[in-house]
Amino acid sequence: MEDAHLSLETLAKWLSGTLEHDETLRLVIPHFLARCPVCRERHEEILRIQKQVGHWDPEISVMEGQQAPELWSRLAERPYAEQLREVEEDEGLHAWGLCQLLLQKSREATFSDPAQAVELANLALRVVRHLGKAYDPNWVMELRARCFAYLGNARRVLGELRSAEDAFVKAEACLIRSTSGNVEVWAEILDLKSSLRRAQRRLGEALSLADEALSTYRDLGDGHGIGKALLQQAKILEEVDDLSGAINLLKGAVDEIERLEYPRLFFCARYNLLGCLALAGLFEEAAQLLPEIKGLFGEISQPLDLVRLRWVEGLIDLGLGRLGPAEAAFREVQREFLERQMGYDAALVSLDLARLFAQEGCAEDLKRLAAELMPIFQSRDVNREAIVTLLMFQRACEEERLTVDLVRQFSAYLRRERRGHEG
Repeated sequence: MEDAHLSLETLAKWLSGTLEHDETLRLVIPHFLARCPVCRERHEEILRIQKQVGHWDPEISVMEGQQAPELWSRLAERPYAEQLREVEEDEGLHAWGLCQLLLQKSREATFSDPAQAVELANLALRVVRHLGKAYDPNWVMELRARCFAYLGNARRVLGELRSAEDAFVKAEACLIRSTSGNVEVWAEILDLKSSLRRAQRRLGEALSLADEALSTYRDLGDGHGIGKALLQQAKILEEVDDLSGAINLLKGAVDEIERLEYPRLFFCARYNLLGCLALAGLFEEAAQLLPEIKGLFGEISQPLDLVRLRWVEGLIDLGLGRLGPAEAAFREVQREFLERQMGYDAALVSLDLARLFAQEGCAEDLKRLAAELMPIFQSRDVNREAIVTLLMFQRACEEERLTVDLVRQFSAYLRRERRGHEG
């Protein structure tokens, strides 16, 4: 077909070198890519690398994306103080691709090792401060904004909310100074800031930020961003005790999150739905969903996911009156959390076990359970207020005055405390 080919004028301009770059990208490149499957596949790989490296220039994205792992290997095994010194002194490390890789590693480490995530974000900040004239200053400013946002997110998980707030103030100041108008960066920072507002218990602001991020991601057609924002909204609704709203949102999220393209997000949406159903007392519906979640766990799960699934399974058993299986599940999960020094989670599952004993009037079991809680008091991630709550629980057990309602009050308080450390 005639219109499937370049016009004489377009071809002549291209051959003479006078065709505008935008016209070359719009007319010439698609024409040739359509006729060569190998080049088309390589072009798709370049687009993937560009998204990963976060730079508009394909050459910078490909070259620095390939170099970044080698640059990181020069730093990875060194102590943090040496890493900082090397980044300051070695000009070869002053590269966009390395900065992006450090941010990626910081995000991945946020929940497994938030202290390391802080260090990685700080290293990225050192790199971005040395990016020279080879990079567009507006893009550098947006990259710097992302560095501050990742730093703030890691500090939030550590419970350092004041320094996290300061980092987000700096992130937004950097965005204001940039004139490139990259709404994708803005949406990501909105999403991360929404998590900070959740941790600060400013839930109205958190929901507003999540709504804005979701709207922006939908305008961009960013499926992964849409999924993240939907999960964020559901968490906030859960925390304002709108469990029915969270359940409806998570059920609808399945239609917006592509299972094959974003398997981890799809899994999180279904797993969070299971948890909300259990919290809402809809144990029959949760039990029906459980086999599907177990199937998904086999495809995409991480070790801690399996522990948390076992916990929810115990809650479902307790809700359905299957006390033996519920106790076995709670004991297993409690042991796992204690071994991992996850104080809040160990305390919460212990309180679920206490609720089971209180329902059955097992005073001696409650006293033994109270004695078992001592390792939790030494956990690094349990703050003073939470320890006071656990001590009150322990005393109530010893004095044989613990009731199911009192257990629920203790659990509600600790759950609010723990959420400040979640993503």
